[in-house]
Amino acid sequence: MSWQRARQPGQKAERVATILEAAATLFDEKDLADISMRDVAATAGLGKASLYHYFSTKEEVFICLYRAELHDWLLDVESRLKRLRSPTPKRIAKSLTEAIRNRNRFCRLTVVLASVLERNLTTDFLREFKLSLLGPLERCSAALQSVRPEMSAAAVQEFIIQHHAVIAGLWPLAHPSEEVSTLMKEDEFRGHQVDFYRTFESTIRQLMQPQ
Repeated sequence: MSWQRARQPGQKAERVATILEAAATLFDEKDLADISMRDVAATAGLGKASLYHYFSTKEEVFICLYRAELHDWLLDVESRLKRLRSPTPKRIAKSLTEAIRNRNRFCRLTVVLASVLERNLTTDFLREFKLSLLGPLERCSAALQSVRPEMSAAAVQEFIIQHHAVIAGLWPLAHPSEEVSTLMKEDEFRGHQVDFYRTFESTIRQLMQPQ
């Protein structure tokens, strides 16, 4: 495919969406460290030079992919929490667990967000990214307070940070390298295997308990 540089906002949005789709396809197959800008360009069907018209670094590409995944996750969370009847900590924890089930891409991007993606960015880009998160965070806070009105705004904000931290810390433990995964199948280590969703739900339930 031979692309000309997009001139209209609609064209640019379409091109960016195609690039992010290509990045998602690659990320579902490989570790982030094994993906290059050349790979993204080739999968999107454009030249590497053309890719740089839209994104300056690989981190920019994948941080925008994270933002798209975050948006989809948030829509699911809002929908699930709205459907809850008699929302107990146990039911809320179950809903939040189901909201990330099968969202491997979102979880994996969460793992590398602070340590990898928020690097190699200009201050202006990073500021725009952080500002773009304020709206989703407010919506997430509102959704949580709708089912736990007794929680203060500060408590909800802290819970959102904890929710992020649980994913970022627990996912690598539950999805170790192939070598570690093989080792953990041996009899003496079987009891130390981590079930991500079970442990996530249990942790979230505890965090939701009244203090």
